[in-house]
Amino acid sequence: MGSPLTHRAASLTNSARLWNSIMRIAEIGAIEGNGSCRLSLTDEDKEARDLFRSWVTAAGCEVRVDNFGNIYAIRRGARDDLPAVLIGSHLDTQPHGGRFDGVLGVMAGLEVVRSLNDAGIETEAPIAVVNWTNEEGVRFKPGLTGSCGFVGALPSGNESSISSSDGSRYYAELARIGYAGQDHPPDVSAYFEMHIEQGPVLENAGAIIGIVEGVQGVRWFEIDFLGQDAHAGTTPMNDRRDSFLAASRYALSFLERAMDVDPDVRVTFGRVEVEPNSTNTIPGRTKLVLDLRHIDEHVLDRVELLMSEQGEPLKALGFGFSINRIMNVRPASFDRDLNLVVERAAYSLSMPSLHLPSGAMHDASNLAAVVPSAMIFIPSRHGISHNPLEWSEPMHVGHGCEVLCRAVLEAAKA
Repeated sequence: MGSPLTHRAASLTNSARLWNSIMRIAEIGAIEGNGSCRLSLTDEDKEARDLFRSWVTAAGCEVRVDNFGNIYAIRRGARDDLPAVLIGSHLDTQPHGGRFDGVLGVMAGLEVVRSLNDAGIETEAPIAVVNWTNEEGVRFKPGLTGSCGFVGALPSGNESSISSSDGSRYYAELARIGYAGQDHPPDVSAYFEMHIEQGPVLENAGAIIGIVEGVQGVRWFEIDFLGQDAHAGTTPMNDRRDSFLAASRYALSFLERAMDVDPDVRVTFGRVEVEPNSTNTIPGRTKLVLDLRHIDEHVLDRVELLMSEQGEPLKALGFGFSINRIMNVRPASFDRDLNLVVERAAYSLSMPSLHLPSGAMHDASNLAAVVPSAMIFIPSRHGISHNPLEWSEPMHVGHGCEVLCRAVLEAAKA
């Protein structure tokens, strides 16, 4: 943890304005409990996008929208032939989301631009703020869609490469809400993403700034169990092929075996779909959606092999069994030089910092594969996220943005 200085430098950013921007976005898709629901490419997402676009236009930025619907707001530099320093995150949320996840990073980028305008500071390189499309992956899969497209990990314009949970078509929905763009993204020299930690480490350590060393790899799978529909009252228990019970036994056994490989592995069965979903019918088909995470790709490979092995006994009992991997985000390491830039900024502002990994996936995971990238975390109260109770203190929001601003200025050579 960095040692605080005796005197803190004067702030460049306006923490009250930043807070007000976050709270204004939170009003769009507001839900009970002070949370937000803005699923990607819905009317609520459009409204948030439109507001962001109006704010960056008022701040003098050039706005571009690419084929994936990513929005780039570009503040010119003294040398526009140089690649831009990119800042960003996302405006879409979970169904029962909070006010800060993703939104903080986009609004902090906006505040950096506004503050540099206020101070009359010209950077040598341009600075760009991005809103990535469909980071959360709730309505469309894979998640991190926009940043996957940016780094070339997803083909543009191919509807079959993006699946939907509600029957919608990704590119049709982009067009419907007015964000089916054709612009080229800016060239980028560095990427910064400010985010809430979504965990308790910083709060427990009494640190203000988290310097993220890397992000766990994430793999998503659809696991399909096929039994047989049958009457709940007339079918004896020993004559049933109940797909839900088979899926349940599979999940418990697989979890135990995965933990034997490495106790730090993260296994989450976050979605269950049962057919025909009738109270008095034995479910003939069950689908589990598995979220698998670890910082070591070799561990992920070993655990993934277990998934198929675990299904063999079910096949012997007459169940259909199949696995479809629907997303693979490799573990990412962030740039050491940029992390030093963040660390120096925190130290100069007397803000205790802590190096830590990220257990959640972020668009920065994708960016790190093609451009030097860094993430800045601020504390989350009780570590709660993906929940209306998600909360970060205004002081921490402001401090994190100030560190971001100083780091960006160094990278963009003010």
